[in-house]
Amino acid sequence: MKPRRLASPTAALGAGALLAMSFPGFDHGWLVWAWMPPLLWALWLPSRPPEPAPRRALRGFALGYLAGLGFFLLNLSWLSHIHLSACTLLPAFLALYFGAWGAFAATVGRPGFIDAPAPAESDDPWEFAVRPAMQSIACAALNAGAWCGLEWVRGWFLTGFGWNGLGVALHDELVFAQCADLVGVTGLAFLVAFPGSILAAVLVRLRREIAVARLRPHYDFAAAVVLLVAAFFYGSGKLSARPGETIGIRTLLVQGGVPQTDKVETMSAANDAERRVLYRDAIQAIYDHYYKQTNEFLQFADFDLVIWPESSLPYSLGDPHNRDYLDDLLAVKDFELVLGLNERVPTRGDYNSIVALRGDSASARTYRKVHLVPFGEYVPLRDRFPFLEKIASNALGKDFLAGETTAPLPMTKPEPYGIIPLVCFEDTFGDLARRFVRDGEPQLIVNVTNDGWFGESAASAQHFANARFRCIELRRPMARCANTGFTCIIDSAGSLHDRWGRSPDSPPRLFTDREGSTFGVGRLADEIQISRNPPTTLYARIGDAFSISLGSLALAAAALQALRRLKRRRPTPPEREKTRPAGDA
Repeated sequence: MKPRRLASPTAALGAGALLAMSFPGFDHGWLVWAWMPPLLWALWLPSRPPEPAPRRALRGFALGYLAGLGFFLLNLSWLSHIHLSACTLLPAFLALYFGAWGAFAATVGRPGFIDAPAPAESDDPWEFAVRPAMQSIACAALNAGAWCGLEWVRGWFLTGFGWNGLGVALHDELVFAQCADLVGVTGLAFLVAFPGSILAAVLVRLRREIAVARLRPHYDFAAAVVLLVAAFFYGSGKLSARPGETIGIRTLLVQGGVPQTDKVETMSAANDAERRVLYRDAIQAIYDHYYKQTNEFLQFADFDLVIWPESSLPYSLGDPHNRDYLDDLLAVKDFELVLGLNERVPTRGDYNSIVALRGDSASARTYRKVHLVPFGEYVPLRDRFPFLEKIASNALGKDFLAGETTAPLPMTKPEPYGIIPLVCFEDTFGDLARRFVRDGEPQLIVNVTNDGWFGESAASAQHFANARFRCIELRRPMARCANTGFTCIIDSAGSLHDRWGRSPDSPPRLFTDREGSTFGVGRLADEIQISRNPPTTLYARIGDAFSISLGSLALAAAALQALRRLKRRRPTPPEREKTRPAGDA
């Protein structure tokens, strides 16, 4: 292959790698501003003679797919902890979204000046400054809109996997991240993709201008700067805004750190009478562990809320052993316990639930997980395909059932408020979380999770980065309790710092052990301030309407270009007359 032909695939793969390095695991967030120009350079590379649109779209798809493959293979490498096929098949599928965007950007989102000859020195200023800038702005808006639309589709198609959208790379750039309360994290991608497309177009034009030794105004670059400045001022205002009247909730988060092998063995044994006896000591060790971790703090401090992680106890909610155990713990002091438990409902099935209790186990209020993880909590179509049923029975046993309600869990201590309950992966879905919002009611997001499946990998840090945006989108703080990974308290601006309680320089409210690791065993205690009258954000009201609208506009532009191309290919009336068969006269 010629070096020129190698340049485009290399640039595409490199762009995907740069984007992957913007996320936790590499933590070079600034690269999110630099990854798109190399890909667009590869997509826009002029060809001689000019390629027809279908061929250009096909080449764009291939280059976009390469970029997506490079991104997801690096970004999701932690899936190897489950199975080698998981960290290859899922990236191979998700890269299709990058491919679709590459085909769009190579055709509809390609500025016309790229293939046009450079204007002569005597040309009108409109031709060599204003028109190219307008083309650049229009194409950048379409490219960014197409990206937002595709991320929205990725978030729901085939149950959805919106993990690590482009906007999530801004999780440590909290000033820019604040715009998520308007457009959601999918819409936040516009803030990255629009300037990225503008920068690529400006670099193309600069190369031409340097060749003729004359620089020209770049109004499109100014438009990108205006967008970022506006976002900066909006975010600064949100970060500096002081909360109104608040409720202080004294909270204890318990990170169990139970090894994943122990959790799997004891959970499966708890559903089998014979294996219960065999694993009795291992099961009891988990119960003793959580009791000790909690009771030690209860002895010298008062708490309103204690939270344990997802599926923290082996037995089901209604099991007599669980009832006696929880009654004993709740009798130690007056507090509310929120924990993840599996809930077995007779004649129906099993649910992955969050349970809230106060006083005794009879007070249980439950939330049943609505958005289940395919192949993790259920196997799609297992009843229709015998080989899937065999695989599922060996790996999962029975499927979990999905809950049907998105009602907040009512809490009573220190005074009434509501919990937005999210189990594990659910904290990556903004459209799900917003359904729990109730106008004017004090609310706290509670996420219980277990990232122990993925060992000490980047999965837990990436999961946390995605979860932060639920706080910004809804302007509700979050208490996040993990078995291992990131047990923390996040405020309504996505910050780990207690910005208004103690001092801005206070350490982040994130559990770490003595070695500074987030994967240990321990507790995090602090007071969470929730607003008595929190706002209902634009995103909470309209969801992903911004991304849907822009994606629809990009789709309409692609359809319009295709229709124009078909119209140009139709023979004119004289041509049709010449090609008419003689017998038709």
